[in-house]
Amino acid sequence: MLDGFLAFPIWLIALISIGVPIVIVIPIVKLILSTRIRNEGDDTEGLVAVFGFIGTVFALLLAFVIVNVWNDQVSAQDTLFAETATLKFVIEEAQAFDPKLTPIMKGLTLNYLDAVSKYEVDARAPSGGDPRAEAAFRKIIDAFKFLKQSLEGNDDLASEAAVVVDQAKQLIFNRADRVSRASGSLNGMTTLICVILALLTVLSVALLTAPSRRWIKWVQSMGVAVAVGLVMSLVFYIASDDYTRKAEDDLIKRVEQALALEQPE
Repeated sequence: MLDGFLAFPIWLIALISIGVPIVIVIPIVKLILSTRIRNEGDDTEGLVAVFGFIGTVFALLLAFVIVNVWNDQVSAQDTLFAETATLKFVIEEAQAFDPKLTPIMKGLTLNYLDAVSKYEVDARAPSGGDPRAEAAFRKIIDAFKFLKQSLEGNDDLASEAAVVVDQAKQLIFNRADRVSRASGSLNGMTTLICVILALLTVLSVALLTAPSRRWIKWVQSMGVAVAVGLVMSLVFYIASDDYTRKAEDDLIKRVEQALALEQPE
């Protein structure tokens, strides 16, 4: 359910995150104003204390969640960067050892990057990666094996063969690490607690007794509702695929352009 919500466009996530608190606040404020409840000393101080406690807990949890989710997303981008850097290194190695193999490796790499962009970056891939991207990746690994075998036949290139093996292992590790990652680090329980605290914060402000001017009550309650909604939409945005999609697409395109411009020696 959470994954489905995070797959929504960011404008819809923001609309829901802001709209729900506003819908809750409006009838409560109308009720407070219509009953003409005014400040009663101890009662108001008690409600203010509750609001302060809930708001503090909400802010602390929110900061913890944002930092963790943001770190997870940055780590995912770093993993993709390491994977593409390894692929580019492989092309350079192939060009140094066997120029005839370079166009083949380039073609396989470009096909793989295109599959990653279409099926694992622009779309939500299943756990373990998209089968089409995985098939393109396996072709690169097969080419690795061919390159390794050709190098092992030459005693002078034994050390280079070891480098190829190491790069193949690193490439497999990078891909496995990337496709096994969940989107962001939000889970159902963390999100539920955040949402409950957010709604309690909005509710406690809305229940505060009305000041002497009605418009101040509206500004007070609606301002907190909108602010809480915006902060929650930020959390959902950072945890969503949209947050990293553009950066990952740009990275893949730069590597593709670099490979397309390179000419074998």
